[in-house]
Amino acid sequence: MHRRISVLKNQYDNIPNLILSFPRCGRTWMKHLFGHYIAKKYKVEFSKWVDRPRPGIPRILFRHDWMSTTGHIPWQEYFAIQYRCKFIFSEEMKKQNIIYLFRDPLDVLFSYWPYLQSVPYKNFQPPKHTDIIDFAHNKQWGFDIIINFMNAQLDHFQQHQGKKLIVKYEDLKRDDDAWRQMIELIFGSYADAWDKEAFNYAKSQTTFSKMQEKNKVDVPDELKFYRRGGSNYIDELPKEKQNLLLNWPGYKDLNRRINEN
Repeated sequence: MHRRISVLKNQYDNIPNLILSFPRCGRTWMKHLFGHYIAKKYKVEFSKWVDRPRPGIPRILFRHDWMSTTGHIPWQEYFAIQYRCKFIFSEEMKKQNIIYLFRDPLDVLFSYWPYLQSVPYKNFQPPKHTDIIDFAHNKQWGFDIIINFMNAQLDHFQQHQGKKLIVKYEDLKRDDDAWRQMIELIFGSYADAWDKEAFNYAKSQTTFSKMQEKNKVDVPDELKFYRRGGSNYIDELPKEKQNLLLNWPGYKDLNRRINEN
């Protein structure tokens, strides 16, 4: 077994709360907000490493299942796992409280391409494409990969017997209800899980402008269009390209499944 998989198995076994998502769904923002919430509520020093043990404070693990092995195992083995599209930590997840984090798959697609230009994966050549449509067709990184992973999330949600919650990135931006549901699920066994003052402080520390400063990366000029932090980038494409993405096989069905849960 690869060392990375052993490390992840140990984390899954020892951290009771899991945020499960595809990359580019708001994980970094969520980590920082939870970190500031914990700092304010428990009067401890801020840390974004909310998976690390601290007395009396719940631990939270942020992972992408097999995608968390990316760059740590041989690429041929990684793509074989990805092709099977079966979560490799399912046994460990049986004991966890799980929050399944989603974002509109098209917005993920538009964010994922520039992200791949900046990650320091070992022996990795970032995929180069002429435009977002070209990238969407990539069989190792493109739109099908996003759709397949999110369908696997929904399948797992339906089968999981522990505490669970589906949360959408769009709802986190809209109001506080989704944040409160997550906090009550994670901190529910602790006194007064929901602390409005601590939450408002955490929100003030994680505004978009502040998070943008924390996550500045160098990307090619032609990709900066997709780094503005917004959504609905598809509206700025020609109609024929919009139609191709909106009618991509499996996209509408996936959105329907997400919104039904």
